[in-house]
Amino acid sequence: MIQINLHHVEELERLFERTPREARTVISRAINRAAISARARASQEIRAKYIIRASDIKGDIKIDKSTSGKLKAEIRASGPTIPLMKFDVSPKKPNDAIVHARVKKGGSRKPIQQGFIVSAYNNVFARVGDSRYPIKGLYGPSIAQMLGEASILTSVVARAHETLDNRLEHEMNRLIYGG
Repeated sequence: MIQINLHHVEELERLFERTPREARTVISRAINRAAISARARASQEIRAKYIIRASDIKGDIKIDKSTSGKLKAEIRASGPTIPLMKFDVSPKKPNDAIVHARVKKGGSRKPIQQGFIVSAYNNVFARVGDSRYPIKGLYGPSIAQMLGEASILTSVVARAHETLDNRLEHEMNRLIYGG
């Protein structure tokens, strides 16, 4: 979970003594824009390291938006681990060939011992022992695990702060000068 808080709210309200309500609205708008920008950066950074589509990421990153009464936004990444078929798997359909998979970019596909594809479940499965059953589904990391990587998280937080600064300036100019 990433939180975007604005410090020095009282100072900003003092600057806009005659319009404190508008100041809180302006601040809330800036925080929300920063949260949306951070979510977009999270998707970009995750896709730069992992082989996954943006649509698979977007549903698992939620934003709890700021209001004029609550000047903070939260970005939460949650959800289950992602089926291996959502990453780079070969072959794509049930086949007698050995199943190979790759989750991160920059590497090669690795063979999955005793792996096979079940199209009804759209996933890769592997036998647990030498017998036919039991079998288990194979999964990659969840979006929260991907977002938790230090380099990705650092970039997302930096983008949130950068956007917050820019949007605060923009929104304040809009309040002061109109437009």
